[in-house]
This record gives sequence, structure tokens and C-alpha cells, in this order.
Amino acid sequence: MALSLRLLRYFVTAAETGSTTTAAKQLNVSQPSISVAVRELEALFDAPLFTRGAGTRMTLTQFGQRKLNEARHLLASASAFATDDVGEGDGGLVQIGIFHTIAPVYLPRVLKLAQTRFPGLTVQFREGDLAQLEAWLRKRQIDLALMYDVGLPGDIERECLAELKPYALVPSDSPLAKRRRAVSLHELAAQPFIQIDLPQSRDFLMAPFWQHGLSPDVRYRAASIELVRAMVANGLGVSLLITQSSTAAQTALVVERPIREATVIQPLVIARPARVPHSRASELLTACVRDAVAEAMRERVGK
Repeated sequence: MALSLRLLRYFVTAAETGSTTTAAKQLNVSQPSISVAVRELEALFDAPLFTRGAGTRMTLTQFGQRKLNEARHLLASASAFATDDVGEGDGGLVQIGIFHTIAPVYLPRVLKLAQTRFPGLTVQFREGDLAQLEAWLRKRQIDLALMYDVGLPGDIERECLAELKPYALVPSDSPLAKRRRAVSLHELAAQPFIQIDLPQSRDFLMAPFWQHGLSPDVRYRAASIELVRAMVANGLGVSLLITQSSTAAQTALVVERPIREATVIQPLVIARPARVPHSRASELLTACVRDAVAEAMRERVGK
């Protein structure tokens, strides 16, 4: 039996959805076609790819997991080969994932640059949290991601674009804003504090206080940066953030101040699946991402 890309695609989709029925709907084929493809691959390898137990969900065997990784790599290589430089020019399709808290800051810049420079390039994006982005990269559901590096594993390659430091966010009419200098963590901890309440960001942004033996007076917790900024603008407290504000979110009612003490640094990275060929389209978009982030960094320094 010849090993075909069709069989690999059927197998990968069944593994990712956990169901031959769902895989068939996603690929717009019949359910028996998926089942037959799996059986043909198992006959070829002379080993089971899925466990056959109670319940309807398909579970990969250890061998099946290894073959899933290999199949994804082969499909990615075939896709890159089919859309490489000669026929694609400055067009093609690329899928980017972006951490949802930084999307308003960088994504509009990226899309505008891509639209201006490469009109034939089709960009699709998905917003997600850090865990979702990592999973989408592993499953080859996105070509690259713009995200924070919070302990990314070795099978994800990363290119650091910037190292971001936490900054204080204070009401514009507060004494901390009027002094026009760096703010101490001790000064922030003495004020009513508004904590960003998101997984990973929550502890990361409290760590600078803990490192100096401080416990901020947390009055409110908010699950979005936009809400934190709005609450600070209304004089309800101060906050500590690391994500830059988007142009649309900037207001004269809040002021950003650097932190006086040396503190944690958060790498902002382009992440990709390791050892997977890059398509021409993904390289074009990557260049736009680099330039968009560099532009945002220059604006921040110029404030």
C-alpha cells in the first residue's frame, strides 16, 4: 500500500478531534473513509494507532502519538513545498496566533503592514491564551504566534523581539503621576491596588512585590487590561502592567511610569513549531510582525 498525504490528513484529523465522525464532518468526507484510512495505516505499520476501549472518543497509543507528530511534520513539509517561492510570489495564506491581551497593541499594525506591502497575502488570525497558542502550534493549526515566552518547551522555537519590563499605571491627577519620575514598588504597594486577574499574568505581576517583601492592598481584580486602565482612569487605584497600551486605549486620565527597582523581564517572542519548514507566506508575515513590534517599541521610548 502506498502512503498518501490523504491518509495522513485523515489520521491527523481523527487524532485531533478524537472521533472519526467529527473528522469526517471537518474534512467533508464519509465516516467510513476515515475509519478505513486508520485501518490501512495500522496495517501498514502493523501496530495500533488508537486504543479500542469503552466510550466513543479515540485515544492515541504511545506509538500513535509518535506517528501523529511525524504525520504533522510531513503534512507541513508538503504544504511548504506546494506553496514555495516560485509559484507564490508575495501572496499565499498564513495563519497567525496572538496572545489576546497584546492583540490590540500589535495585531492592527501587523495587518496594516501586511496589507500595504503584500496585497496578495491572506492573513488569518486566532486570539488565545498562552496554553491555547502552544497547543495550536503543536497541532500545526497556526504557522506562528506572537506571544510571551513563559517557559515555552523545547519543541517550540522562539525569536525574541523585545524584553518588556513592568510599569506602573497611575491616575493622571495623583502625586505619583505629577512627580514625572520612576515609581517605587513601595509607593505602589501603599496605594489601593487593581490586580490583573489572568492566568500566568496574575502571579507574574505580583512577583516584583513579593521579591521585595511587599503585599499590595488589592481592592479590585479585573480580567481585562482595558478594564484595569478604565478603573485607574477613574481614580479607583493604581496597577502594575507589562502589556503596552494600544493607541485606541490611550487616555490623558492615566499615566505610565517606569519602576525604580530592578524587576522581572518578560520576553515577547515569535513562536513556531520547531524543525518545521517555513512557507514563503509565513516569512513575509514574520517580517511584518518584527517591524510592527519595533515600531511600537520606538513609540514607547519616545513618550
